Amino acid sequence: MINRPNPNAKLWLFDFDNTLAALEREVDWPGSRRELEAFLRAEGVDEQIFVEIPHGNLPLYAALHGLWLRASNGETRLAIKQTANPSRAGAQALLRRSSQIIERHELIARGAISIIVTSNSSRTVARWLEIHRIAGLIRDIVGRDSLLALKPSPEMIARAIELVAIRPAKEVSATDFSAISAADTVFVGDSEADLGAARAAGLGFYGIAATESARLRLIAGGATSIFSSPAALLIHLNSRPDPHAEAD
Repeated sequence: MINRPNPNAKLWLFDFDNTLAALEREVDWPGSRRELEAFLRAEGVDEQIFVEIPHGNLPLYAALHGLWLRASNGETRLAIKQTANPSRAGAQALLRRSSQIIERHELIARGAISIIVTSNSSRTVARWLEIHRIAGLIRDIVGRDSLLALKPSPEMIARAIELVAIRPAKEVSATDFSAISAADTVFVGDSEADLGAARAAGLGFYGIAATESARLRLIAGGATSIFSSPAALLIHLNSRPDPHAEAD
């Protein structure tokens, strides 16, 4: 069940790609995958993982994250072996390098709103924000390079909320945000993974769907508040009465 989003939420978390930006159409993802595979093969990763996950960078990264950092919890079901059998520190180093390879291709692309929670690299997002001169609108970025589990896991959302308590806005006291609740937070995203992360974290969810097929996927997942673009969501929010306005 998806919580109904609070339009007057204090904390807004945003997905990045296809919600605020359009990296998916601008990055050479096949070329990035080829470079990533070559690196992983050289590090002794079992060939079977490339058979089981033949396409995409993030599914491959997420699978390795589960295999190396979460295998002890029984969270991976991949029928693969890790020839190199890295230590946790070694696995983290391999994941960082993998993220950097993906990141380099993301940064080639061209290139708002409190905290961004994204499967992209935080450096990629920061670069995009700088180019568009809207970096000042963002409090923090929690990206793939945090080495937290990717969405639909709620781990990156939890980190984002934690960062608000640690680094409160200048105009808001730490006390105001140190005990922020799910009702005070909403997540804005475009994918089933975003929706799943919001559900797992107990947050309200606003969906961004530029196409009918994307809208239907979010509806099938249980989303009820869906907009064609961030601008459409903003129009909706601005059209609501100000809850803090004094009555005449």
